[in-house]
Amino acid sequence: MLLKGAVVVMLDPPRVESSDLRVSGPRITEKGSGLSPADGEEVVDLDGAVLLPGLVNAHTHLYSTLARGLPPPLPPPKTFRQILERLWWRLDRALDEESVAVSALSGGLEAALSGTTVLIDHHSSPGFIRGSLDTVRGALEQIGLRSCLCYEVTDRNGEEGVSQGLEENVAFQKNHQTPLTRGMVGAHASLTLSEDTLDRLAGAVSDTGSSIHVHVGEDMADVEDCRHRFTMTLRERLERHGLIVSRAILAHCVHLAESEIEEVHRLGGWIAHNPRSNMNNAVGRAPVQAMKRAALGTDGVDQDMFAEVRSCYLMLRDAGQPKAAETALQLLVGGHRLAAALFGLPFGKLDAGAPADLLVLDYASPTPLHADNVAGHLLFGLSRAHVESVMVAGRWVVRGRKPVAVDAGDVQRRAREVAGRLWQRVAKV
Repeated sequence: MLLKGAVVVMLDPPRVESSDLRVSGPRITEKGSGLSPADGEEVVDLDGAVLLPGLVNAHTHLYSTLARGLPPPLPPPKTFRQILERLWWRLDRALDEESVAVSALSGGLEAALSGTTVLIDHHSSPGFIRGSLDTVRGALEQIGLRSCLCYEVTDRNGEEGVSQGLEENVAFQKNHQTPLTRGMVGAHASLTLSEDTLDRLAGAVSDTGSSIHVHVGEDMADVEDCRHRFTMTLRERLERHGLIVSRAILAHCVHLAESEIEEVHRLGGWIAHNPRSNMNNAVGRAPVQAMKRAALGTDGVDQDMFAEVRSCYLMLRDAGQPKAAETALQLLVGGHRLAAALFGLPFGKLDAGAPADLLVLDYASPTPLHADNVAGHLLFGLSRAHVESVMVAGRWVVRGRKPVAVDAGDVQRRAREVAGRLWQRVAKV
């Protein structure tokens, strides 16, 4: 395929150039002006449309997709722990195989239509553990998206839940990884993990040669629990069990000290920053200024990374942080760097040799677009509304604002039906 007449925009570092792109298989094989089509090559005239690398959601929960509009728990939660106990832990216990599949399909569809091409998902469904990750994988690959999946291990569902969660993480990585899908080892948070479970998680990481994806310091309750039970910090506890290693993802880290974040980075760990979720749960402001190996996630609020980066910027501005636009942009491109570490591919580039993961944006800007003002357009102009087409691994996933492999109307009709039954089960938990 030859993509002609595009305005190619890259973010790391910011670049804007008029160019053609040749795509062969899953890769971009040539870039330049005035490329001539080869025999039998499909030519797509983009007529000045903006091309952007596909976006990465560094921490999400696709199983929360069907919670949108769920009647709020009564009495209303007053603490973060109560939010977990009265909402999310009731929801995940009510999930079955059907609702896991439909949550992933509906959430993945939203991601594709929003220009998010890589989902780093953290899954939990205590009533359907074994086979759950392959169910999520199947839904996302049906749409055509890339993902990195893990199952959330926690002590709150007993010894059987721990064992099945560990087995699911290991079995998925050994049997179900594909060119579009990778696996990690998932864990909830220190406050629901025993010493024995952390040792077993470390064993699973070693057994699979992967790394952990874990919630850390999202709320002060996690910090205080660790201090009370183990007389140490969260970072010290994870490090003691050998879990902060290269490619480890520590989600949130709202209540880690800057010195702890620096140590996480020194050990090779990544941080997933989730500003909209943090604001929604009122857990505090993360020390973003200390996060150097970090990426943006939505924590399952939705799958819209355009909305997340704009909210990140506004939150930083409201906090009086210097260089808010530059920081927000670096967190967004941090997703490409993290995905590159997980997949071994140069995501975020639209050059020869890069994966053909890109967005075609119908963006008629009222002002010039060039390398020096990319951040301004990204934060104040571009949105999911401009996503016209999406390509992943050289295949169209969205074309003309419609998904290629699934019927959006059918997916959402089924989602509404399944959500109704799920909500009834949640009410009984």
